[in-house]
Amino acid sequence: MALEELDSLEILVIIDNEVDPISKYPQQGGMLRAVKLINAAKASKGLANVIVDLHPNRPDFRGVTLPDFQMSLEADPTFAEITNAGGIIFKNADTHTVLDDMFLISGEIPRVTSYETGLRRGARFVREKGEWEEDTLILDERFVVCNLKDRGLVVFTGCSHAGVVNASKHALTLGQGAPLYAVMGGYHLADAQQGQIDESVGDLMALRPKLLIPGHCTGWKAKYKIEEVMGGKLAPSTVGTRFTL
Repeated sequence: MALEELDSLEILVIIDNEVDPISKYPQQGGMLRAVKLINAAKASKGLANVIVDLHPNRPDFRGVTLPDFQMSLEADPTFAEITNAGGIIFKNADTHTVLDDMFLISGEIPRVTSYETGLRRGARFVREKGEWEEDTLILDERFVVCNLKDRGLVVFTGCSHAGVVNASKHALTLGQGAPLYAVMGGYHLADAQQGQIDESVGDLMALRPKLLIPGHCTGWKAKYKIEEVMGGKLAPSTVGTRFTL
């Protein structure tokens, strides 16, 4: 999206509270800077500030529990920091729609597969308790989906800690009979064993998507497997690429 188009953005949906996509620091994504840039563009047209749709149960810190110590990632932007940047915060843990019902935000994703087990050794820091808690499932993760006329469901994932198959199956449930057209985003398979990759790709194929656009944390092995068993349905996802569906 060009800078001159930023004023057209009405809502930012944070579906995966993880430091690399939404860090407060410009060198790591700079979500707060993005909010400020969008609002500056909107202000020049006399438009209201951008809405930031968030799960209310966000961790203060995420981390990974290693055998000898607790590793902490940098803090995500707080609600107060997002507000101070000009974002209009909307907290909702449930399934809901935005932009005149064009897009649906999933709410908690049911875990139905046996092999999609979340973020290995994942943890969250709870400031009120002053301690770390296990958080391998990352239940605050969500996805966004829309139903394109004459196409079907287009699912936008975060990092898919919940599992890309779990997310796709839940999208089909929410879609009430609409077919699965495309799944775009992270598939969380970069560090998966080959057996999990094979099961994931096989179960995705059974859902009969027309297009798979894996990015971020998918990993080259999973992309290779997708192309191997579903040749012609894989589209590379890179920064700056624009897709017209």
